[in-house]
Amino acid sequence: MGFLNLLTSADTNQWGGWKHPECTVWAGALNHADLFALRHRVSEVPWREPNLMQLLIMDQEEGFFRVWMIRGGELRQFAPLEPNEEDEGFYQDC
Repeated sequence: MGFLNLLTSADTNQWGGWKHPECTVWAGALNHADLFALRHRVSEVPWREPNLMQLLIMDQEEGFFRVWMIRGGELRQFAPLEPNEEDEGFYQDC
């Protein structure tokens, strides 16, 4: 399926700009990924600060990222199903 690369380590900072980021960022392009399995795996990680974790996913046929965050012990989507700025439903409970 693929793997994620650490973009913000002290040794190999690939983040743009002169300032080192104040968070850890992992990124990758995953071919034929099972996004349900990916979300499940992320939700199972014993995060030190789970409310700070953000997962951005864009499926191959989509044109925008969806943002997932852990709230109340569950991974939930915090983005509209379609990129419509007039839509008031920016929280999708999945």
